[in-house]
Amino acid sequence: MFWRKRGDDAAAALRAVGKQQPFRWLRQLDDAELERLAENVRGDLGACASRDDLLEAAARLHYQTRPRIEGRLARGEDVVDEEAARGRALALIFERRYGVSLEHALDEGLPVEPASEEAHLRVERVLRQLGLPYTVLDEGHWVFELEAASVHIRHYVASGSLDVYAPVRTWEDGDEAAEALLRQNGGSVAGAFWGVCTFETAGDHLCACARLATAGLVTQAVSFALASVAQLVDAAQSVDADD
Repeated sequence: MFWRKRGDDAAAALRAVGKQQPFRWLRQLDDAELERLAENVRGDLGACASRDDLLEAAARLHYQTRPRIEGRLARGEDVVDEEAARGRALALIFERRYGVSLEHALDEGLPVEPASEEAHLRVERVLRQLGLPYTVLDEGHWVFELEAASVHIRHYVASGSLDVYAPVRTWEDGDEAAEALLRQNGGSVAGAFWGVCTFETAGDHLCACARLATAGLVTQAVSFALASVAQLVDAAQSVDADD
């Protein structure tokens, strides 16, 4: 999780956004309404465990809301769009934290911070020691293939955590088999757990998950997490076979 830093105050960011078109309607909100919207922005920030997570959240809202905003402006309609305001506030906070505008980050990419790069390399050395045939998808994001699923490993430097997860099936309401697997949580299956993860291009999936702290990371801990996730993947395959 991010610690809040000077310049990250959500209400202050929203007030700054309210000086821009087409967000001047923010300046007419009373204190209670502004605080409600600011709390939503804080929730967005709390869900971001890294610089890239914050970039992704701001970009997602930007791309989702821009067509709506442009359409309303073209029709001469009033523009009051809370999602767009949240996205713009996140973009402003991102720029204040990292000194790079959202537009520049999306067009030109982000420099890799030396400290983050070294932290990723330490994790990758552990993966190599395990002899995993992994593929690098991005900075701090690796994947390797099981017979039944792709296992992703993502390193979040800011929170000092390593997530291991394998999407096993699309999540749909009323999927009794998936809901039965979720109900197994709390009885810990070899240290892993079931979760529902949202992927921007693929939607919601039921995932076998594990999480590790990266402080003092050792091969045995990663190996156990991987084996735990693989065991849950096997359990999901058994459920499918019984259907």
